[in-house]
Amino acid sequence: MDRPKKKAHHLNAPWAFLDESGFLLIPTVRRTWAPRGQTPILRHRYPHDKISAISAVTVSPRRQRLGLYLHFHPGHIGQTEVAVFLRFLLRHLRGSIVLLWDAGPIHKGEEVDQVLERYPRLHCEFFPSYAPELNPDEWVWVT
Repeated sequence: MDRPKKKAHHLNAPWAFLDESGFLLIPTVRRTWAPRGQTPILRHRYPHDKISAISAVTVSPRRQRLGLYLHFHPGHIGQTEVAVFLRFLLRHLRGSIVLLWDAGPIHKGEEVDQVLERYPRLHCEFFPSYAPELNPDEWVWVT
């Protein structure tokens, strides 16, 4: 973590910790008041839909302010949604940004690379694959 920290200090740039999460829209199974041994049948009409979220927790360089930026998408998040979110983040944060994220396959694609080439003020650093708990954005969606 020393390299991104030095880079952010040198550039006077905020850190942006980015991650994605998904939510299934099905009912939660709970205990019931059914007699023991008689399993209740819960009928529901919900399709197995999914909502995905992409978010970034930001820390400003001087004021130590925190920010939360997020987008919701029906279905899965792919390279297109990541590229759209990066442009959204660039519109809301001024100056250079040090982006810290995992090395997932959706973070490495043609559309994402085009955004990174077009906006040189976005500096990317990757978390080690063996330590996802280093990313504070992982804890945004924990219940």
